[in-house]
Amino acid sequence: MKTYLRVVNPIVALAVLLLCIYAGLRDMEGDFQPKAIYLININVYFIAKGLFCSSTLFILGIVASHLLGYGRSQELKPSQITEEA
Repeated sequence: MKTYLRVVNPIVALAVLLLCIYAGLRDMEGDFQPKAIYLININVYFIAKGLFCSSTLFILGIVASHLLGYGRSQELKPSQITEEA
């Protein structure tokens, strides 16, 4: 699980982003058109979906790693706590 959260999850998020941007930059005939972003049609939907889904995957992976204890914790350990009299 630790390997998935640190390695595989960011790679999957990047792949989703690249796939959706690739789909968003194609016009109806299948040709590569960078100007397709400016056209208000299905291309904008794919780019927005790619941004949302990849960021959600990445953020949920970070949250899951912290909940499972794999993330960097800022909590003090019992040995670091000193009692003041």
